[in-house]
Amino acid sequence: MGPLLQVPSDRDRNRALDIFNRVTEKAGIGSHGLTVGVSGIGGTATALFPFVQDDEGMAANGSDLYVFCDLLAIAVSGAHPSGLVLRTLGQPQTVRGWKFIDGDPMPLNRAQAFDAYTLHPDADGPLIPLPGTEYADAPVIHI
Repeated sequence: MGPLLQVPSDRDRNRALDIFNRVTEKAGIGSHGLTVGVSGIGGTATALFPFVQDDEGMAANGSDLYVFCDLLAIAVSGAHPSGLVLRTLGQPQTVRGWKFIDGDPMPLNRAQAFDAYTLHPDADGPLIPLPGTEYADAPVIHI
């Protein structure tokens, strides 16, 4: 059984879709992965949404989108500690992140993103980033 999490409202779901659209728009052309993590009683739930964008639009798995946006709606509720990561694949791989504060995505700067994704509370020490990974300032997501 996974962690216990609050059920999101319709407003949370609408805000989650808005945030999703804005983040994927800012991702630009290329291969990307979005990961949302939400901590609840008994653990953390995560969902991954891999997608590719080109001049004609987005290619992705629809069932991945449903699961991802459902967990993103829980993050947007503000009821649980939550974060969002955008990885852009390539050389270098670029990582940007947001922390949800009261349900709003607050962008992390380069150093905060590095700390957030290389320091894991369950590890004995820092996690080594994958070779070719750069951490970048996340853009502001206006909602």
